[in-house]
Amino acid sequence: MKAGVFVGKTENLLNSIWFGEKSTLSPSEIKENILKAVTETEVLFNLIELYKIGDFTQKTLLIQLMNQTKDETVLNLCIRVFLAVATHDDLKDSNNFRFLSEGTEETINTFASAAITSLSLNIIPYLLALLEEWNEISDTVTIIKDSIDFFLDFEEYIGEDAIVDEIGDFYFKYCDENDTESYYFQQNLVFPGDLAKKLIQRVMIAANNEEPLRMEVIPSLLSIWTGEKVPGDYSTIISASNYKNFINYINGLSIKNWEKGQKYFYGYKL
Repeated sequence: MKAGVFVGKTENLLNSIWFGEKSTLSPSEIKENILKAVTETEVLFNLIELYKIGDFTQKTLLIQLMNQTKDETVLNLCIRVFLAVATHDDLKDSNNFRFLSEGTEETINTFASAAITSLSLNIIPYLLALLEEWNEISDTVTIIKDSIDFFLDFEEYIGEDAIVDEIGDFYFKYCDENDTESYYFQQNLVFPGDLAKKLIQRVMIAANNEEPLRMEVIPSLLSIWTGEKVPGDYSTIISASNYKNFINYINGLSIKNWEKGQKYFYGYKL
């Protein structure tokens, strides 16, 4: 595959709700492709293919690429992939986040908005540090605070104008009262079945009015966890002709064994 094709694929993946279909290649074939790769983009695409078939042995290579690349498009996709496959231990290691110290506004915004897909309270210290460092860039502050609030719901208790130290204190108390070794969607232990209910409720309302789905995070998370793409995205118009596709999708999810509070990538438990 030519480099130009990979660049186009990078842009497509950055704008997609998931990382594409699973590869039919074996782990050894994909690893061979990684060794033969000429560009960073080729390496990254083959790493994604490897992770999609449940082989996470080369995660260190992703972290190295994320912290060494000078290509912002590659970096932004690395960030998205890393947060999707990162465990609590990956997130606790601050050496994995060296790229943040030299990040552009675009990189910081990408990281802050994608942070919720980590599903881990261990991402919050990095967001707090960024909030302090980028406190004069109002759009970035909003994105960072929204992601912290997604996990903690701090605005409900200490207000949206809370300063970094106050949010930090709230975070430490929150961690004392919750299991930081579990994964969360908002303030609940994450569970695909719970998100599927929210999705179907929105689908039925949208179908009645023949309006767009207007749901971003849940379709993306479900697609990435399961490796099966939700049959629509934010702008998909829901109608009598397609809402049953969502019902069938949810029914397919319900027959699998998901553990509450655990994190998955393409059906594989991390």
